[in-house]
Amino acid sequence: MLTVTTRSDRACTTPEEFRTTAYWFALVLAAALISGVAATRNVLAVPVLTFNEATGGSGTNQDQSVGWQFDVLNPITVVGLGWFDEGANGLGRSHTVGIWNPAGTLLDSVLIPAGVAAPLDGQFRTIAIAPLVLAPGAGYIVGGENFSNSGDRLADDVTQVVDSRIGYIDATFSTIGSGFVRPTSFSVATTGFYGVSFSTPEPSGIALGAMALGALVGFVRRLARRTAGRPR
Repeated sequence: MLTVTTRSDRACTTPEEFRTTAYWFALVLAAALISGVAATRNVLAVPVLTFNEATGGSGTNQDQSVGWQFDVLNPITVVGLGWFDEGANGLGRSHTVGIWNPAGTLLDSVLIPAGVAAPLDGQFRTIAIAPLVLAPGAGYIVGGENFSNSGDRLADDVTQVVDSRIGYIDATFSTIGSGFVRPTSFSVATTGFYGVSFSTPEPSGIALGAMALGALVGFVRRLARRTAGRPR
């Protein structure tokens, strides 16, 4: 049976109702766009630090957890955990990587597979996690399980650049044979161990969402002005 929709069947019967519905539509669409942007990790997420691979040395691979301690100076969102892949030619071993708060609570962890299955974020093979906001505080640790038979470089004493929202403290490690645990012992290395890092959203992703929202709201306003004077 053919259904005919008359003018009285419209959801928006007045210009004011139209504007209200259109604004809500714009906001929902913009929120969906921003969420989609955040999920596009390969393009819109970056490691929280980078370093010059030609500098520094290599720590000894052992059956233990390694990582680094840091302070959060301003709130920062973590969207991925990663393991350094020198030469970007794939990891020799899979590595479990996690991040702990100052109280020692494991906030999230992932398994970085061997090879090239995990995409690169900068120098690190990275697996995405649900956005995790770290509040300002001292004593966070990001760490991961390493192995004596790993052929992956464990970089230390390198020249590095760190996100200004965090303060790098020291390279850390656990006792040999401990498996995947929070590495809390400080190393004599001045930087390292990479090893591990984490990723944060690319600022351009947030800007893109804001631009999209502005464009949508502007479009709705123009459309509402055109519609306001039309007869019902």
